Amino acid sequence: MIEKVNFTKRYVLALSIIALLSILAYYNLNHLISSQSNDGKTIDVSGRQGMLSQQIALYAIYYKTENLQSNIKLMEDSHNLLISFPMSKELKQIYFEEPILLDERVKKFLIHAKRFQENRDGRSLTYVLQNSQGLLQHLEKAASIYVARAESNTKKLKQVELLIFIFTLVTLVFEALFIFRPANRKIIKDTQEIIKQKDYSNAVIESSTNAIITLDANLRIQTYNAMAETIFGYTKQEMINQLSFEKIIPMEYRAMQKEGILNFVQILERENKKEAHEIEAINHKGQTFPIRISFGVSGKNKDILIVVSIQDISKEKLKDNIMIQQGKFAALGEMIAIIAHQWRQPLAQLSFNCLYIRKKLNDPELIKETEKNEEIIQFMSETITNFENFYKKTDNSVFNPAMSINQALKLVESLLKLNEIKLIKNMAQDITLYGNSNSLAQVVLSIVQNALDVVQSCKTKNPSICITLQSIEEFIILTIEDNAGGIKVVPIEDIFKPFHSSKKRPSTGIGLYMSKLLIENQFHGTITANNIEGGAQFIIQLPSSSLVI
Repeated sequence: MIEKVNFTKRYVLALSIIALLSILAYYNLNHLISSQSNDGKTIDVSGRQGMLSQQIALYAIYYKTENLQSNIKLMEDSHNLLISFPMSKELKQIYFEEPILLDERVKKFLIHAKRFQENRDGRSLTYVLQNSQGLLQHLEKAASIYVARAESNTKKLKQVELLIFIFTLVTLVFEALFIFRPANRKIIKDTQEIIKQKDYSNAVIESSTNAIITLDANLRIQTYNAMAETIFGYTKQEMINQLSFEKIIPMEYRAMQKEGILNFVQILERENKKEAHEIEAINHKGQTFPIRISFGVSGKNKDILIVVSIQDISKEKLKDNIMIQQGKFAALGEMIAIIAHQWRQPLAQLSFNCLYIRKKLNDPELIKETEKNEEIIQFMSETITNFENFYKKTDNSVFNPAMSINQALKLVESLLKLNEIKLIKNMAQDITLYGNSNSLAQVVLSIVQNALDVVQSCKTKNPSICITLQSIEEFIILTIEDNAGGIKVVPIEDIFKPFHSSKKRPSTGIGLYMSKLLIENQFHGTITANNIEGGAQFIIQLPSSSLVI
């Protein structure tokens, strides 16, 4: 700030000096022109006096009285004019001091000329003729002094003009050295600093993990960074200076744009939209995905700038849902363990009671009923064991995949019977696999549950699920097929994407996604889905245990 004030003072001082010099130059030039004009008139009048003195003598000889009278009048007026002007010392000596006394000589010459013109006085004529030549010499001497004085004045004014010019040049040089050069350096430095700050700002914007978009007063996009290109799929060339913000934000979130930018800002302030909000956006393929968006506003009216910060939270949401799902599994495991602990003793007691009662009975029908009760109690105990084993955390080991699949099927056995779904199993029992048996069971359970949901929603006639497990060369192939009408999603691979769900009931949308993760990450295998005649087919290809170990 101090540097700015000092520069301003110097700049004002320099401009004031230049302005003063310009005024002086104008005044000097004007004075020079005026002086030359006056000196020219004076020289002209002074030079004409000698000519008039000779013409008066000539007209007196030839008695041309009219011409003589006009010349006398003109010479007298000219003389009065000359002696009225300021005179130098030298001129004063010529006009008013001895030995010349030019003023007295001129007046005496004019008196005799008038006397001759009026009275034809011979003595006056003689005086005029005898003194005309001498008077001419003195008049010419005075004229020469007038010329010399004019030249001297002109020379002085030119010298002053030269000094003003030199001083102006010196001032300009000093101004260039001490004002404009430092100012130029400061401007260059400030410009470089601005460019540096802009480059830094651009680098920060471009390296941001958030999509940064700025909108002007007309909602035209002014900034669109690399992450915005990655998130939304539109290039910077497609978006800059375009009214394209509506391409990426769904219509339900664009109510703020209906009445123009001022209303937009008012809504931002009124609803505190500067805080981050979670909404859905649309990419160039028309796919929606969750984002976290916040707005910032700077400037007013036409100079307003809206800064939009957008974060793609798909992975964050996925991670949260996976953690929720894993938390549910953990909670279910703990709950099943508690139920197993609470129920085993009563179930064992009930089984013992049925056995004791059966031994005391003699009625065959009652004995048969007690046997059925014992079977029900045994089924309940096995169900608890199955659930407990399913949700129990286990380490990777070599296991029989057929047993893992049967473990998953036991959990939905009652649902299969309830929906009259025919279960067909063609599984080789001598296959071994390295990995987590419960993870494979979870994958099978997820696929079978999806088939159950489709059968229930579509009310499929004669529904069936076919599970095939076989070993082909170095891979184990698990195939799960149903006849529930097939997968309607296009492309079909999207069913393995997170948050994709076509179920009418509430769903996390990550069942098949987690199944894909388990197969790829834990078993190093692949899972694909296809539509077959009348239904869907899932093929899981796993490396055999010998390769994995």
